[in-house]
Amino acid sequence: MPMSPPLSYDLANHPPADTIKMLTGLLERITKTNDKLYAASVESGRHPHPRASAYTCFHARSIPNIDIHSYLNRILKYCPCANECFLSLLVYFDRMSRNSSGLRIDSYNIHRLVISGIMVASKFFSDIFFTNSRYAKVSPRLCFCFFFV
Repeated sequence: MPMSPPLSYDLANHPPADTIKMLTGLLERITKTNDKLYAASVESGRHPHPRASAYTCFHARSIPNIDIHSYLNRILKYCPCANECFLSLLVYFDRMSRNSSGLRIDSYNIHRLVISGIMVASKFFSDIFFTNSRYAKVSPRLCFCFFFV
């Protein structure tokens, strides 16, 4: 039986819009799963005060109206960056989930974590990047102060 050639992903030449599609699927699954886990823990009584113990500076008061795919496309449109920046989100989120902070990525914080991660990654990977205020303007209702970077 002949073996098929291994699949490859050319990071430099792959269109960022396609990378965003792949990333959206993963991020939506993560947030939906964590939303369900949190709801189950509230129902079981492990979190007597919903959202009280899980609040961080990344949490919004309500779930934003823009979906993850549209939000990533908006970031790409107004703050263009390379695939490395989008894929680095997966590394950042994996590291956050493994540390002892207890931060759970859910629908209340995903948008702020995404814009923060893209901002940090673009400053790391790119020679030319945008100012913090430019990233804040991409999502004025979602963003908080970017002076910490």
